[in-house]
Amino acid sequence: MRLVELTVIPLFLSALLAAASSNEAEPAITQTLDVFHNLSPTDYIQRGELQLRADGTAQYHSVGMQQPPQLQGDFGADPSLYTVVVRAKDAQFVLPIKRCRLNAKKKLEETFVVHENEGGVFHVDYDAGTGDNCLEKNRYEDPAWLTRVVVNRQVDGPVPVLAAAASIDASTGKEVQPEPQKSFLAKYWYYIIPIVLLLMLGGEEPQQEGNTRR
Repeated sequence: MRLVELTVIPLFLSALLAAASSNEAEPAITQTLDVFHNLSPTDYIQRGELQLRADGTAQYHSVGMQQPPQLQGDFGADPSLYTVVVRAKDAQFVLPIKRCRLNAKKKLEETFVVHENEGGVFHVDYDAGTGDNCLEKNRYEDPAWLTRVVVNRQVDGPVPVLAAAASIDASTGKEVQPEPQKSFLAKYWYYIIPIVLLLMLGGEEPQQEGNTRR
């Protein structure tokens, strides 16, 4: 019995440590975006959600409910368009594409590109299928959906060290050209000339005194 306890207890502790380490490594979800598809002309049914993580990545989570939430609204009456609505905390994005792009035989790939700025979502791009699906004569139904989520965070680029705002002449509206840089002599000639004169005059006086003594 004691041998069993000595064997089971370390296995149990190692499993707990592994679970704890996996939970710590999992990045936290910072924001969730609800995804609605217009399976009927005016009824939008939630099929999943986009989970944005703190490390700049994201994943798609399927709702998987028997009665998923619905979104009422007329976001486009064109029957040739398939519209996806992505709803964030303080924004809503209507993303239409051509319905014929969904005419896939086996699998259908869709991509969400979420644009972030200072921790908030300011735009979402959506694409699904390919243009070649519109050329198919046969009509397919219920393909396997493969969802990919990409997060695009706005990052300020490096600022040049010598960057300066251009000065505009108000009378002409043209950019004022900077003055050409002067050379060292052109800048400080009024200091250099007196020093040179003093050195020249100061070097001749000792010779004159020596000649008079002789």
